[in-house]
Amino acid sequence: MVAVLCLAILFFGEPQTVRALESQTLPILLVNGAIYPRFFDPHGLPPAFRVDPPGGGKEALFLLQFAGQVREDWLEEMKGRGAKLRGYLAYNSVLAAMDAGTYSKIKGLSFIFWSGLYQPYYKISPALQLRLVQGGEVTALAQVYDANLLGQVMESLQAMPVEVLAWGGDSWCGIVVLRLPVEELREIAAMPEVEWLDLAGAGTLPSTWISGRGGMDASESVRTARASGSSATKPSGNPESVAVSDTGKEPPSGGVMPEWFTKRLTGPINLSGAGDAVFSDHATATTMVLFAGDTLDERQPMFRPLRAILYLTGYGMGIPQFPVSMFSLLEDAYSRGARVFLSGSVPEGRESLTRYGTYSSQRDAFAWSRQDMLLVEPAGNEGTDQDGDGRVDTGSILGGSCAKNVISVGGCESAGDASTGESSGMAAFSSRGPTDDGRIKPDLVEPATGIPLISAGGEGGSSAPVRWRGGAYVRAFGTSLAAALLAGDAALLRAAVRSRTGNEPSAALVKAILINMAQDLYPGQYGEEDPEVPRAPNPVEGWGRPDGSWTGESLSWLKLVDDMRGLRMGDTRIYRVEVQSMSELRVTLAWTDYPSLPQSRMRLVNDLDLRVIGPGGESYYPNGRHSRDPLNNTERVVIEVNGRPGKYTVEVKAWNVPMAPQPYALIIQGR
Repeated sequence: MVAVLCLAILFFGEPQTVRALESQTLPILLVNGAIYPRFFDPHGLPPAFRVDPPGGGKEALFLLQFAGQVREDWLEEMKGRGAKLRGYLAYNSVLAAMDAGTYSKIKGLSFIFWSGLYQPYYKISPALQLRLVQGGEVTALAQVYDANLLGQVMESLQAMPVEVLAWGGDSWCGIVVLRLPVEELREIAAMPEVEWLDLAGAGTLPSTWISGRGGMDASESVRTARASGSSATKPSGNPESVAVSDTGKEPPSGGVMPEWFTKRLTGPINLSGAGDAVFSDHATATTMVLFAGDTLDERQPMFRPLRAILYLTGYGMGIPQFPVSMFSLLEDAYSRGARVFLSGSVPEGRESLTRYGTYSSQRDAFAWSRQDMLLVEPAGNEGTDQDGDGRVDTGSILGGSCAKNVISVGGCESAGDASTGESSGMAAFSSRGPTDDGRIKPDLVEPATGIPLISAGGEGGSSAPVRWRGGAYVRAFGTSLAAALLAGDAALLRAAVRSRTGNEPSAALVKAILINMAQDLYPGQYGEEDPEVPRAPNPVEGWGRPDGSWTGESLSWLKLVDDMRGLRMGDTRIYRVEVQSMSELRVTLAWTDYPSLPQSRMRLVNDLDLRVIGPGGESYYPNGRHSRDPLNNTERVVIEVNGRPGKYTVEVKAWNVPMAPQPYALIIQGR
């Protein structure tokens, strides 16, 4: 019976009648199964992972598939009858909580094609299914669909042989971290309040370190200040505040923090679960790189005009994770004025690679609720070549970077670092995408090798992490540092856009500009005969490395759109630009999408489409495709327009918008 559960995809057989009607009946795509409504029978599920609807007026989760694309008025009618909408599922389906009385009123509505109870079978992640076969004890994360139900969940758990390690909630969901015998998972999954069960990990610190030589020459460590040399990106007014979440439990190597560092810092705010806040080396390094980019020098540092709000967390330092709710952490940072959030350490570990989990969903839910907050995530240092073909394998990106509404940052080689190779290459340790549903991640790359940092190692350095007492240096490596570089650039860009437009830019607009100006690293460090990096966009570099030349004096922002009214199903926006003496036209569309559910196999909810039509009527599609992109919430078109002047038409169309309206950002840029 348990072996049956381990099958990640259950199609309930392939009778000829199903195949004949597939074009008429779309499945509901869940991670653990594709439900074909016309032929679904819950008695085909393993009995141990199947339940009947609860009685006594108690709520449970139900799947409902609509008779066509989801319409706003249909959802409003459901909510008016008492349904609590949880989220969207491909295709044309939603997950909603209701009691038996509400369900009886809704299932007969004319626009409901099919409905059924959301069974325990679909609540257990593939990672936990494997543990069911292996047996023993497991630490699991239980997602509760409504944090207001945590009290009754905790009451039910008291009667079970489980240990509650931590719990917390927010406006998106509740989370309970449990240690339990694996066979108890089916009892947890049978609880109507539980939406999803996943393996709980210890998290990750996406940085490594090596020692450098003492007394590094200033000309080597002080470089041109990043994103501060052009009038197009020079911010005005008060410095931007960036929230930094990093580990607060790792023992520090000691030393006195320099004044230039501490006077730009608010905090640290201790959320690690430990008694005293510990200013770890990892947190120090990440925040220093945010402030100074790759220009650190003890004698005459060059700084970006930024301030940081530092949160010390337990992410990456063991189980359970603190804070339990990442949504609540983001809320606190937003309330303190941060509009860029940088994750230095993350709650996901190797068990999360390529997968969209509870914390990914929390990131997206917060971004949807606060459209002006930009989230920056390290892709991870999990890159390996396990098959021995001389290429770093794909499919190693950390779960937090699988969120749709973040900028996921991979690592490339640093310019001028002779110890690590050419500046055009990727860092071998940098995690690669794509996500498990095929989306492009990471989004961008920044230098992640040989970042100079002040150290107390002295002559010959030290094998310990970075220390801050003396004038010796080490070089730091890791995608958390690449993410810090990007977060600093994003904060400066955000301030520049505000200065130019007079409005607070959305996170989608900042993301669109950064991706629009990204430079393709193709072919990488091995040349075109043996390319390391495919043509952008791709799951190695995303859309590439942000190119400062696109933000220089020669910049031509032909159109900058930050549409917060949004699009509804079938809406189309048209923009026209005249192209004359330009060599290249770039157009990028980005939007902060409605959060997905971890149990959904497809993550995109609101699907917008970008198309550029040339002077001769030819169509240009985004992301290297020859048709619409149904997967990503970032779409870029790059056109060589030299010798092809004329009027170019940019079309933004709402293909499918179940959670309307959908705000979006668009930049049309040429040079």
